Amino acid sequence: MLNHNLVLKSDELYLVGDSNTDGSGERATGLYVRDTRHLSMFEVRLNGQPLDRLGARAIGPASANVTEGNRTLTLDGDGGDGGGSDAAIVVPPLTVGVQQHIELSDALRVEFRLRNFGGRPLPLVLELELGADFRDLFDIRGFPRRPAARGRILDPEVGPSRVGLAYEATDGARSRTTVAFARAATEIAVTRPERSRAVETAVLLPGLDQVILRPALQPVPTAVARFAVVVEPHGEWRLTAVVTPDPADAVPVSSQATLRHGRPPRSARVTTDNGFFDRFVARCGLDLLTLQTSFPQGSLPAAGIPWYVAPFGRDSLIAGLQLFHTDGDRAAGILRVLAAMQGARHDPDRDEAPGKILHESRYGEMARLGEIPHTPYFGTVDATPLFVLLFAETVAWSGDDALYRDLLPNVRRALDWMAGDGDPDGDALIEYHARQSAGAHIIHQGWKDSHDSLHHADGRPAMGSIALVEVQGYAFAAYHRLAEVVDARGEADWATALRTRAEAVRRRVEDAFWIEAEGCYAQALDGDKTPVQAISSNAGHLLFCGLPSAGRGTATAERLSRPDMDSGWGVRTLSAAARSYNPMSYHNGSVWPHDNSLIAAGMRAYGRDDLALRIASALFAVAETDPLSRLPELYCGFQRAEGADADAPVAYPVSCSPQAWAAGAGELLTRVMLGLQVDVAAQRLLVNPALPPWLNRVTVDALPVLGTAVTLDVRRDGAGYAVSADGPVTLAKGSTTGDR
Repeated sequence: MLNHNLVLKSDELYLVGDSNTDGSGERATGLYVRDTRHLSMFEVRLNGQPLDRLGARAIGPASANVTEGNRTLTLDGDGGDGGGSDAAIVVPPLTVGVQQHIELSDALRVEFRLRNFGGRPLPLVLELELGADFRDLFDIRGFPRRPAARGRILDPEVGPSRVGLAYEATDGARSRTTVAFARAATEIAVTRPERSRAVETAVLLPGLDQVILRPALQPVPTAVARFAVVVEPHGEWRLTAVVTPDPADAVPVSSQATLRHGRPPRSARVTTDNGFFDRFVARCGLDLLTLQTSFPQGSLPAAGIPWYVAPFGRDSLIAGLQLFHTDGDRAAGILRVLAAMQGARHDPDRDEAPGKILHESRYGEMARLGEIPHTPYFGTVDATPLFVLLFAETVAWSGDDALYRDLLPNVRRALDWMAGDGDPDGDALIEYHARQSAGAHIIHQGWKDSHDSLHHADGRPAMGSIALVEVQGYAFAAYHRLAEVVDARGEADWATALRTRAEAVRRRVEDAFWIEAEGCYAQALDGDKTPVQAISSNAGHLLFCGLPSAGRGTATAERLSRPDMDSGWGVRTLSAAARSYNPMSYHNGSVWPHDNSLIAAGMRAYGRDDLALRIASALFAVAETDPLSRLPELYCGFQRAEGADADAPVAYPVSCSPQAWAAGAGELLTRVMLGLQVDVAAQRLLVNPALPPWLNRVTVDALPVLGTAVTLDVRRDGAGYAVSADGPVTLAKGSTTGDR
């Protein structure tokens, strides 16, 4: 089970198969809940021999089938056929099939099925070796721990049909995992391996760029359960094992039945004349459903598996901006959870300030013991304007009076942070202070949050007070869209004040960030207000936000489409001409689908439909190369080959899969191609289609618009489009309409 490349999730509980970490050199493999690995070993053997892998297939977000077969087995005696011969019996490979049906809910349930396809009875021993290291996810990733911070792994407790695994932390809290079998084992033995040695581990993580000496890990004792059985020719034998985690906080693990069976309460359904695109869109929706996770404050899409099953401000908010048109309830849920954890005081250790929206919250041992500041941690400057923007867009699309009323105080506090602590020098730009740090504190606090994501053209790292260009775009869009929303609700004076703020941001960005020679915007301003003249994808987010003038917006779209930026698989994070460019880096030359979806939306807004559809087609081509029709979190930025060699992008080695804003990219691209936007003042849905050559018809059922469910059908009609709808819809020029 754990030796296959499977990722399964049911609400809080998730299982990761054969998977690398993102820097520590360890394996992420295991069963997790609340940032703790509750099962790190689940090895299956037959008569002491490993099994040969045949196949592993996920059949839903939380279920899978695994099929394996025996290797050559040498059995003593007569094999149980009563012939009386003492000669050894050789069982050829793949005579015995071992199938595992896996289901996740609030526990892990595995049903084993042994089938004898040979011509004689076979004495078989199914052997399960079980162990749990109960390590914190940050520990697995390579974050250094305090001396003597780790507790002790307790010896397994065994009974005839159960195994109990446990860990006691230094604060006395206990985590447990119980494995219960549907029948008594023939034998359960406990093994205690020797203590491992400390090794130097090079760890490259956002905000952590040093070599650490990892302390010696405590050996993990295991329990080996053996079940002896004679299986008749063409007969079968079954065993069910249930693995139940009991977290240290003693709160039962959440379970949502709808997630197990993959039937989301999805508001809108998209179908087209392209079958693969339909599968791609369905995969995006299923991945977002899989990532939906319950937390103490409510439910929202976690950022990604395996590392980011947590409330994550920026990622969840951008996912919300990508999907609010299809699932306003989910977007509202994101807002409510983050509002419940909004900053209330000044706490430099956690980068908290009143009104600020969190970066990330964690629930494992290292957070509980104060080894990481994620309780929650507020080290981001973009989540707060994104919160205001998602609030405005969600209310604009849904007309949700309750959401508006309930969260308006949180929005006002967020606006106060944007104009106060977020802008310490009062120049209308949101800034953070970049400084070398250790542990889990983040140096660069935008979406490119790795330690090396911001360099001047000569290669010097940018430090000090940093104003990222895309963050100013988020602030502008938040002010501008919120002004439309509050104006429609009778708050004319407030709307005027918000528009004044938006215009101040626009002027400051146009004056300080524009690079005339490049026809593009700088990535940031550094501590001396000097432009960081790197040509990066960050500037594309300004297009999404609608900040640039018409001429500069068009020029920026064209600049991002040059070969040094456009890899053929999408726009790179950094120009290939930059000194710090590396197509294999996390943020300095790789390609991120979510980044590209925002850029494509911006290109359409500035009239460059051709460039927007080029990005949409590139991302669609990437999804076509994946067996699950899934977009990865990111991939390497090597140039796409032409012709038959243009088979697939080069994978980034530790990309999350599934990942929320990668899945959200498919949702946003659909909205971009249909040209959907709500006119708040007119209370109408605007439709302005521009479809790529491989798509001729798109139908959206139950599209939630202003409190009604609209059915929308768009198809090519000569040089234009025929659009039919049954709700408050206004069509773009050049489209024809028909009643439904």
